[in-house]
Amino acid sequence: MTNKLTPAIILRAVRIWSGLFLLAFVTSHLTNLSFGLISIDAMDAARPYLSGVWTGQVTGALLFVSLLSHFFLGLWAIYVRPTLRTNTQDIVQLLTGVLVVPLLATHAIGISMAANAGLNLGYADTVRLFWLGAPTIGLLQVVMLSVVWVHGCAGLFTWLRSKENAGRLLYWLYLLAVIVPVVALLGYAEAGREMLIAGQSGGELAQNPAMPENVTVPFAQIRQITNNVIIGSIVLAALTLAARLVRLTLQKTQEVVLVRDGGPQMVSTSALSMLDGFQRNDQPHANLCAGRGRCGTCAVRIVKSDFPLPSPSEMELRTLYRVGAPEGARLACQLKPAGGKVEVLAIYPADYTFEDARPSDAPSATGAPA
Repeated sequence: MTNKLTPAIILRAVRIWSGLFLLAFVTSHLTNLSFGLISIDAMDAARPYLSGVWTGQVTGALLFVSLLSHFFLGLWAIYVRPTLRTNTQDIVQLLTGVLVVPLLATHAIGISMAANAGLNLGYADTVRLFWLGAPTIGLLQVVMLSVVWVHGCAGLFTWLRSKENAGRLLYWLYLLAVIVPVVALLGYAEAGREMLIAGQSGGELAQNPAMPENVTVPFAQIRQITNNVIIGSIVLAALTLAARLVRLTLQKTQEVVLVRDGGPQMVSTSALSMLDGFQRNDQPHANLCAGRGRCGTCAVRIVKSDFPLPSPSEMELRTLYRVGAPEGARLACQLKPAGGKVEVLAIYPADYTFEDARPSDAPSATGAPA
């Protein structure tokens, strides 16, 4: 096996790391909101170490690049998918991924343009705006963080599920996936209650501060740019789905007959991977990474094929080598037979997880874990 970096490997790495960067952004903001359970002053005290770190030029630029790259790679993933028939978690990840840019635009663009104009809003100003001035915008911010959090967690879990030593870590992450947004929403609600009480009593906290001298915030421009980004993102998503439909309509395919473990014949097409063919016929097959070529649990040993099979890609070879797959094995999620009948043996059972593995559990040449 070589260490050649192909475009597919590079793009997959960019998508993973840009997603992790965006998840870190949302996590820090949600954590900052949770300090509202103490007080708004506590939120502001924690701000420089949490949400405040994203207002710098370097982090802001990285956030912008990560957002764009993750969005466009997500659209590309939708375009090249041979089928959208997949598990619920994968569908949630796809749908929320399309919404990431439109929802984050109202936050990232507004905050960055206000900061560039010289206006540095603290949490007291933000909570005052969202609860007393523009509650609709405040609700949108909550929805935005929630959607991005769901998308990030779905992607993180899928990524970690493909790693052999991440099983125990996932239990804690599932717990945090629920606790973090719940505590953040409670903190946001408590901060709003504090602001509403101050507003009813005419307290200093609810008073609008004077705009700093020589600071002019282009609110109209912010609104216009935000609207353009939202509309543009929705249009791009619609065009991607339309282009995918046209591609599938014009694509010429051959019938493929799959036989796994000597079972009944399953009819598929050359446009689908072997894993997609199994799923199309409602036949469960191990795929911890949801068909992304990372985990190797969908591997099969080729018994017979009517036509020569396409050569494995560098990415497939890397995964097969890493999991110690036997000679003649292929990843069902990456292999697209050109036509005819293909007989295979599954290397892992359909319900396999890495928790089933033992130190001696290397795949055997007979097509079952040793």
